[in-house]
Amino acid sequence: MFNNKKQDKFFSLLLESAEVVNEAAVELESNLKCIDTTEKWIKKISELENKGDELVRTVIKELNDAFITPIEREDIYEIVKEMDNILDLTNSLAHRFIMFDVRESTDELKCGCNILVQITQELVSLINELQIHGCGSKNINEKIINISNMESEADKIFRKTVQNLFKCEENPIKIMVWKEIYQILENVIDNCEQVANIVERVVIKNA
Repeated sequence: MFNNKKQDKFFSLLLESAEVVNEAAVELESNLKCIDTTEKWIKKISELENKGDELVRTVIKELNDAFITPIEREDIYEIVKEMDNILDLTNSLAHRFIMFDVRESTDELKCGCNILVQITQELVSLINELQIHGCGSKNINEKIINISNMESEADKIFRKTVQNLFKCEENPIKIMVWKEIYQILENVIDNCEQVANIVERVVIKNA
């Protein structure tokens, strides 16, 4: 079933979506080292978010036209839609720097974005594994566990960071701004784990 070349286009689209997600994460992390107030990097992430929207539309069209799909239609749609949610949140996070006129990052945010890059890289690897070896791959479960562990680590960082924010920061505006930025980043990483959870469900159903 997974070797049917006519069906492979769905995995190719899912892989492309994961790669766009990773590209957006890399773009975000690289610009936190020296925040560009010219908004060029914001535009780049917005373009990637638009590309994600287009991929969702393409997948929907292909699903409507396809007689047979490699995995259930609902699962294909759910995966690409969750990828798009990740891009939406990444774009939203990037725009917060302009909205709040944030001109510098924090070590905690850089650390969280580094985890985001790693977890999106693992998403690319996960979808690639699914495409090449199918649901019977022994490596899929390991990748899902890796993603779950990274999400757990990000949760620990988020809780500690917000705790320190309220303990050490006296300016209520800064507390509001940074709590929102940290929260969006946590949501992005949570959504990455959600993609892995969907894939895990797909694997169980097709075992």
